[in-house]
Amino acid sequence: MVYKKHMTNKLKNIMVVGQGAMGLLWYHHFSQASSKLDINVSIFASNQNSLSKNELESAKYQFTAYQQKHTQEHFLNYSKEADLKSADVIILCLKSFHIVDAIKKIAKDLASQCIVILAHNGMGTFEAVAKSLPSRQVIVAMLTTHGCLRNAPLTITHTGLGQSDIGLLSGELNLFQQTQLCSLLNNALPQVTFHQYIIQKQWLKLAINCVINPITAINNIENGEVNNEKFTKQINSLLNEIVEVSQVEKINLVFDDLKATVQRVAQSTAKNSSSMRSDFLAGRATEIDYINGYIHRLGQKNNIATPENTRLWQQVLNLKS
Repeated sequence: MVYKKHMTNKLKNIMVVGQGAMGLLWYHHFSQASSKLDINVSIFASNQNSLSKNELESAKYQFTAYQQKHTQEHFLNYSKEADLKSADVIILCLKSFHIVDAIKKIAKDLASQCIVILAHNGMGTFEAVAKSLPSRQVIVAMLTTHGCLRNAPLTITHTGLGQSDIGLLSGELNLFQQTQLCSLLNNALPQVTFHQYIIQKQWLKLAINCVINPITAINNIENGEVNNEKFTKQINSLLNEIVEVSQVEKINLVFDDLKATVQRVAQSTAKNSSSMRSDFLAGRATEIDYINGYIHRLGQKNNIATPENTRLWQQVLNLKS
């Protein structure tokens, strides 16, 4: 009873974990809406323990809004231990390979009513996250199509307007709580929609990422070039493997629909650099283990051959800048 009562309280204390492109994007929009929404917003970064008191209190970030040339400078409100313990919503905007470690570090301080939102590319983190949290903890997946570029540390540009899809992975949210969460997120960075079956959306995004991310990274091309005819055979192989694996996992993906979606996304983001290509060019680790690598592992588990996904997974791992 106490748990459900807490869950109907106002979502007032928001914490964003991660100060990369997506973390700063959400932090910025929550911060700008904080007075209107009467919320407290802070950002938790892995390096903040190494900052001096003065650095913590004077930290700023640079933000360039969509289709604007003028860059704005804003103060950063770094999270304190008390912010973590009182958080109603925590959004983890991290690379997939950092998610589990981050959860383990904060798990002991999380309130039972806190909503944990996982906002990362790829799949394969949920099982480990769930093991690190109480069984009743509400865990939500977030998928977004907003484009955001990290130009330098604490410097981002909102490069493309998009939408976000959220849905429950574990725990319980009644209709009022779902609406309340959507309203909070929509008032910060619209458009946000709650889905009862978010795993279908996760698989759709995974399939898109399995094509666009490795092909753009390996060939050092922009997204639109993925629609070049020379990649058709490769794309067909990737998607056929994904459809076969998804069916065993009881996910309904259709090859023709997937291919049309990939072509549409590549066209609509034609001049964009995929996150994997951007990571590679910047000398950062990629999320390939949670994208094509995830398909490879599911293929092994279910005794399904995934030669093209496996090959691209290995190719990206072996890329040298």
